[in-house]
Amino acid sequence: MPIFLKSLVIVPLLLSYGVLSCAISLVPAGARTRRKLRTGSTPFFARWALILFGVRVHLKHHERLRRHAGGRLIVANHVSYADVLVIASLAPSVFITSVELKHTPLLGALARFGGCLFVERRKASGLKREIEDISKVLGQGFNVILFPEGTTSNGERVQPFKNSLFDAAVAARADVLPLCLRYTGINSKPVTNRNKDSIFYYGGVSFRKHFPRFLSLSSIDVHVLPLRALKVHGHASRKELAGEAHQAISAAYSSQTFDESDGVAGEEPWS
Repeated sequence: MPIFLKSLVIVPLLLSYGVLSCAISLVPAGARTRRKLRTGSTPFFARWALILFGVRVHLKHHERLRRHAGGRLIVANHVSYADVLVIASLAPSVFITSVELKHTPLLGALARFGGCLFVERRKASGLKREIEDISKVLGQGFNVILFPEGTTSNGERVQPFKNSLFDAAVAARADVLPLCLRYTGINSKPVTNRNKDSIFYYGGVSFRKHFPRFLSLSSIDVHVLPLRALKVHGHASRKELAGEAHQAISAAYSSQTFDESDGVAGEEPWS
């Protein structure tokens, strides 16, 4: 679909999402109910956005994302704003993002529509309250999505994880579910160092400059691999939890071929 037509379709999709979000805000119910309505409607819009952008999601071990008795902290590697749409399309979830994004045009509005939890990554003064807020949402039975690298990367490897927010899972006694995202195709060709920057969003490039490049793509293939959940009671600290999650995602991301138990078959993307 030409960029012009995609742009035309995006507008009513965003407006519909915004109108629904405003309507949910007016529902005479508690914050938990309104959050449930927001997270329940977001996958519908995310799936349509992915269709519009030509993003094909290949999910392995889908049973690991099925509804869980309690909330889980889902942690994933992060290379693009498209990651949010991909994960949002798979299960109702609450995303953790930065306060900087909250005030970014368009992306900030979408984050507010989806009921994101905003954290101040640059200051430790409010960290305790932020952990309590995340723990509360986990305790209410919601999946909470964290990108523990703290920012997007160039995709060459999974960056070290910041572990402070893992304390929320410890406090809520919520499982941690590592999730590996790997983009394998652009316009029916393998992702390489030559073409990856049309998807990967990093290095200070503005969204305004990057998005038209992303919009020009006809197809994108991404493999999503939920790994085995980590039980909080089996770990002594948030540092251990973060370390094990990082190790699992890094191993899955860097492997040339995933085995049947833990991954999806695919070629090495950095050839």
